Amino acid sequence: MPSNQWKALAQACAEPLIAFAQRLVQTPSLPGHEAEVARLVEQEMHRLDYDAVTVDPAGNVVGLIYGDGGPSLMFNAHMDHVDPGDLSGWPYPPYAGEIVDGVLWGRGAVDMKGALAAMVHAGGLIKRHHLPLPGDLIVAAVVMEEGGGVGTHELLHHIRPALCVVGESSNGAVMRGHRGRTEFLARVVGRSVHASMPELGANPHYPMARFLARLETLPMEADPVFTCASVAPTLYRTDQSSPNVIPGEVRLTLDWRSLPSQCMEHVAAQLEALLRESLEADFHAEVRIVQNRYVTYTGLTVELPASFPAFLLPADHWLVQGAQRTLNQALERLVPVDVWRFATDGGQIAALGIPTIGFGPGDPKVVHTNRECIALTALVDALIGYTALASEMVREAI
Repeated sequence: MPSNQWKALAQACAEPLIAFAQRLVQTPSLPGHEAEVARLVEQEMHRLDYDAVTVDPAGNVVGLIYGDGGPSLMFNAHMDHVDPGDLSGWPYPPYAGEIVDGVLWGRGAVDMKGALAAMVHAGGLIKRHHLPLPGDLIVAAVVMEEGGGVGTHELLHHIRPALCVVGESSNGAVMRGHRGRTEFLARVVGRSVHASMPELGANPHYPMARFLARLETLPMEADPVFTCASVAPTLYRTDQSSPNVIPGEVRLTLDWRSLPSQCMEHVAAQLEALLRESLEADFHAEVRIVQNRYVTYTGLTVELPASFPAFLLPADHWLVQGAQRTLNQALERLVPVDVWRFATDGGQIAALGIPTIGFGPGDPKVVHTNRECIALTALVDALIGYTALASEMVREAI
């Protein structure tokens, strides 16, 4: 289809798209509390005449539009968002959804209710105008991405698309991968005593301090695309709340950003060996991947490791090049190809062998900040892009 026709169709739907995105931003949906946003998404899919709309046990909302029997394509977007933090720092209230000078402000506008709204409306646009759809289109609005990727993890138990587009913000670029993120817990156990008699105890702060000094100079595996892996100590806790007691245990959280080539179990063993080199006879230590327990808004309990896999599609992969060509034509501009700096649900989708790319509106630099906002023109461009990807790109897989 000529690019001016894609634009004309999308611009005719701009008003309801923007209104829907605004309603989503105006509806708080912290991880585990997405029920109201899920209801809005379900209602919108019905209003747009999706062929089927279901809500799974985790609370994911899944809309389906039937295609012509080719490979199925999933659009993946999460409904939750991070905490807005100190409200006084926002130029506009984070849940007001104010539109100022052509920009929608608020928590979740970029991460990622703008993309969610555009994906939902892309399905409606295809259905309303009977646009070509080579394979089934699955639009998945998932829960608790910010809470450990729970929604997509549960979704993949019963839905396995042939291809996937993740809508995390990319400034309109095609994303072909990202580093992974794994949360490790380093733990040192010593012997607690009164702080006035330190010689009778075994203070775990000291071996942990030696470990931190060694960690800072730990060689990191290099990569031509992602530069290198990285590790950052983040949280530090003890088993004491009294300032005059030497703790019996200290716990350190490590944020490890991994390369696609790295095995997290091997990294855990490497870190534990480094920690043990810092110990003396009176101490015990371990490093393990954090395991978290989550409860979705439907009451489903899920236990998952705090680990998002890395992934990377080759630059010459047909999905990367096909998406770029499709978007170049539909948006009438050169769409770059890049990688995300942060982890997404795309890692666990790609880990199942499902070719996955990213394409999303908005600037990643404002994500998780009190300057989160998205241009209305970016929302319309996302609608154009998602509609074109579903209607045209999948043809290359047939």
